[in-house]
Amino acid sequence: MDWNFETISSVMELAGDAGAATGKVAKGLETLKTLFKKAETDGDTNLKIALSELAVQVANAQVANSDLKLKLAKLQDELAKAQSFKSDLERYELWETPTGAIVYRLKQASQGSQPKHYLCPNCVEDRHKSILQGHEEHRKCPRCSTEYRFATSESVTFSRRSDDWAAW
Repeated sequence: MDWNFETISSVMELAGDAGAATGKVAKGLETLKTLFKKAETDGDTNLKIALSELAVQVANAQVANSDLKLKLAKLQDELAKAQSFKSDLERYELWETPTGAIVYRLKQASQGSQPKHYLCPNCVEDRHKSILQGHEEHRKCPRCSTEYRFATSESVTFSRRSDDWAAW
């Protein structure tokens, strides 16, 4: 079964309908109790016990229906967040840096006024959007501290003049 907003909404509607039906049953039970009380002449305790047990079961069903509605509402909220994250992630593409690291980068078509930036793939897997921080050579995720190399560093050579060594 494909879970989407329509599916969850229809399940919630069913749970609501079931709750309403349970409420009607409870109302019907009260009516039955009243009728049996009027018809009672010798105080049949077995009938009273059966009606009491039935009333408890109906009350339990009402509580279960309420719990179901709460859980479905929470599920619907989680699904909305997941769909929003997925929709936002569609603006990005996997990209291999010149050094072979894999990150998500904002697609040019989606950039608009946003600056060029990259997302940590580890955090994306955890459904978090964490923008890598740093410079053109090296970036780090502020959330999980994973580091990514974007360029190889050029080796720096130091040269000293021979008369600089005289001071030593």
